[in-house]
Amino acid sequence: MQSTADPDGRPAAPATAVNSRFDLIGFDADDTLWHSEDSFHEVEQRYVELIAPYVPNGVDVRDAIRATEHRHVPISGYGVKAYTLSLVESAVIVSQGTVPANVIGEIVTLGLDMLIEPVRLIADVPQVLADLGRTHRLVMITKGDLLHQWRKVEMSGLVHHFDRVEVVVEKDPDVYERVLDEVGVAAERFCMIGNSVRSDVLPVLELGGSAIHVPYHYTWEHEAADHDGSVVTAESIAEVPALIRSMG
Repeated sequence: MQSTADPDGRPAAPATAVNSRFDLIGFDADDTLWHSEDSFHEVEQRYVELIAPYVPNGVDVRDAIRATEHRHVPISGYGVKAYTLSLVESAVIVSQGTVPANVIGEIVTLGLDMLIEPVRLIADVPQVLADLGRTHRLVMITKGDLLHQWRKVEMSGLVHHFDRVEVVVEKDPDVYERVLDEVGVAAERFCMIGNSVRSDVLPVLELGGSAIHVPYHYTWEHEAADHDGSVVTAESIAEVPALIRSMG
């Protein structure tokens, strides 16, 4: 399932990129525009504490979570709901069915709390979007649970910067190609900004586009990807406008 929309329901006036090789700049959302992975780490720490008394010695609880998550991705996709389901199933498996109902209840509550937590913008994001938006069309391309992602998009206060917002199941070359076809931009005139080499960089480079990797201090193992080290990287999102202009 995917969502495609102009954020206010009306088309934004396209900006004109002057002396730039790019007509369209794409931004990932989670851990690129706002903090996300920190909450998963905090919840996971509490989860380990909750189920530790019911797990036999020698069982790596975090490895069990990762294995369950990877098995679930083709079925439930990404996001907090899928993660919470993985935590519940993994708790039952690693405890050999001994984990009590009240612990399962607290795990579910941890997931529900993540769904309603406030959006915390990463430093300098509004200024960067305003800067680039003066000379380029901007699009947000994010993956995850449709309802939760749209809630974060709307609560972020950033929607007015974007000509288009896409919430997609996966970020692969086919998805990027579809988006570019629909907005009428050639791949070589597109640059994607994001924290995941696997989702935000490599698929775009495969199409002949450009990308800038902005690492986050946490990276989910599923988003890890090997590359030759030539990926353009910014230390922070504040460096992105200057990098875009230097690439032009």
